[in-house]
Amino acid sequence: MKKIFILFVFLFFVCCLLPGRALEAQLLTFLENPLLNKQAPDFTLPTLSGQPTSLSQLRDGKSAILFFWATWCPHCRVQLKELSVMKADIEVKGIKVLLVDVGESSQQVGNYMKKNNINYEVFLDEDSKVSDEYNLIGVPTYFLIGADGVIKAVDHAIPSDYVEILTVDPKEG
Repeated sequence: MKKIFILFVFLFFVCCLLPGRALEAQLLTFLENPLLNKQAPDFTLPTLSGQPTSLSQLRDGKSAILFFWATWCPHCRVQLKELSVMKADIEVKGIKVLLVDVGESSQQVGNYMKKNNINYEVFLDEDSKVSDEYNLIGVPTYFLIGADGVIKAVDHAIPSDYVEILTVDPKEG
């Protein structure tokens, strides 16, 4: 809670001090996730199926879309439906989709998944420790993780060019 308050105070002062495009550039730089282009932190959390599982175990050396969300979030629901529609297309490309529910119980998440007929494995970050480790500002948030384990992009909607982002050779960039 303290982090959010400090963030809002900082943003207020930045908005008052910087005009036009300079403001936009400063905000984008400030809000860029510090994990971008770094190794994705591994973690172990219980999954909806009840088993403690690690990110590296589920990712299994493949590129992954790590999606932080919550059932109460309307934008998350829209993004989750989009992911469900895209599921077969994403999987055929060899990309894993891994969901991390933030701050909710297994029962809440399980009921939501069942009611909406969504078939993804879900990590349960009930105490938000992993969300904090990933410097999450809010939900929904996507982390696109390459096969090398490096976070290639962080966004609040699934980028239309997610395949290109995940398959770019770092030597070419």
